[in-house]
Amino acid sequence: MMRPITRKKVRANERVNRNQGKPDLISTLPDGVLSSILSSLSIDEAVRSSILSKRWIPLWKYAPHLDFDGTRMMKSFVNATGKDAREYGKLVNSVLHHHLGDLISCRFIHLPKNLIVGDVKGWIEYVMEKNKRMTHLSLECWSSICCYDIKDMKPNFRSKIFSVLCSLELTNYVLARSVLSAFESCENLKILKLKKMKMKNETINGILKKCLGLEKFSLIGSIGFDILKIKSPGLKFLELKKLRVKEIEVYAEDLQVVVIDSLVCPGKCLKIYSQNLRTFSSSYDQTTQMSLKTHEILENCSDLFESQMTNIFLFLLTLSIELNLNNLREVLPLSYILRSCIHLKTLEITIPIVEAFEDCELPYPKSIFWERQQMYNCINHKIKFVTMRGFTGKVQEVKFLKHLITRACVMEKINVICDSRFVDEANDLLSLPRASPYLSIIVKSKT
Repeated sequence: MMRPITRKKVRANERVNRNQGKPDLISTLPDGVLSSILSSLSIDEAVRSSILSKRWIPLWKYAPHLDFDGTRMMKSFVNATGKDAREYGKLVNSVLHHHLGDLISCRFIHLPKNLIVGDVKGWIEYVMEKNKRMTHLSLECWSSICCYDIKDMKPNFRSKIFSVLCSLELTNYVLARSVLSAFESCENLKILKLKKMKMKNETINGILKKCLGLEKFSLIGSIGFDILKIKSPGLKFLELKKLRVKEIEVYAEDLQVVVIDSLVCPGKCLKIYSQNLRTFSSSYDQTTQMSLKTHEILENCSDLFESQMTNIFLFLLTLSIELNLNNLREVLPLSYILRSCIHLKTLEITIPIVEAFEDCELPYPKSIFWERQQMYNCINHKIKFVTMRGFTGKVQEVKFLKHLITRACVMEKINVICDSRFVDEANDLLSLPRASPYLSIIVKSKT
């Protein structure tokens, strides 16, 4: 006996029929577009798309980007043995040899053993020889410890192997002087990112000398060198994070963006020469006493002191810094920068959590410091957006925000981000008279 058709089942059938009447938009896309979409997936996900239909079976083989993420491709990758490394090497080789299209970019995350036995060298040479349009390459040696503590982590790249690349990223390797030949004829290389590397002075500076066309350079969490010299006329973006060095010299006429984070270096030994800087960001590790603080950079990279002949901040548009507004020793360089930056439009300040600090003496009460400051051109006519993070309601923080609210004539938005304990102090700012009719003040609480 047949079961009666319920009203619920009728509605379900109606939904199915409606869906069947709709066109399958994905199926209407050309194969080339679908292959490009698969490029955004790791290779294991891209290959699994073959089960969707017969049409999808070969699509991943024409993807312009291959992402070999061993942490996703093998369950035992985290605790991999020598056997696991061999299996992973065979898997990567199989995928590479089954790929039929032209590769534009490739990313490999591999095990130390794959580097030692020559797998990585073979992969790189294969993709570079087969794909003449290859422009982007990312290599990472995955390990639970950094390359610093692993022997035989020196990659053996062929001479001029990177010569056609526009972008190169290397993570967790020990680079010896012999690697310099791989960077021969790298005039096309525009982006270089080195992370968790171990190199000597002659290696890192030798690489930079060979990559004169660089436009974007990042050096993060690397050791082994203590002098860094960058002379690149076309460099536009520079990122230096978690480094411990004795001296840094940067000569880059077109440099527009500088990001400095947790840098251990004598303030007077950080020298940046550029007249086109538009964005500057500085933060530091509060747990490291020797970490270079923002006010030291502002002092030594401007003409605040006679020893420095140029001010790299003159044409700055965005200033994002970690600075203690309650310490006049740190505030004085900031006030000078605000006076000299006549084009500044965006200011972001993060106030660090400090228990004690040494302040400086003034010939007048500290509480009227900002009231005595002149009407800086950038505050009066240029600055539009201000964000203060870590607001605690202390006198100098309030005075600075009051200075902006009551004097910045074109200000559009001030964001005050604080702990829930200080919301009342932040809300008191809302009642201040505003110099700009366009100004909105937003208080955000972090719990």
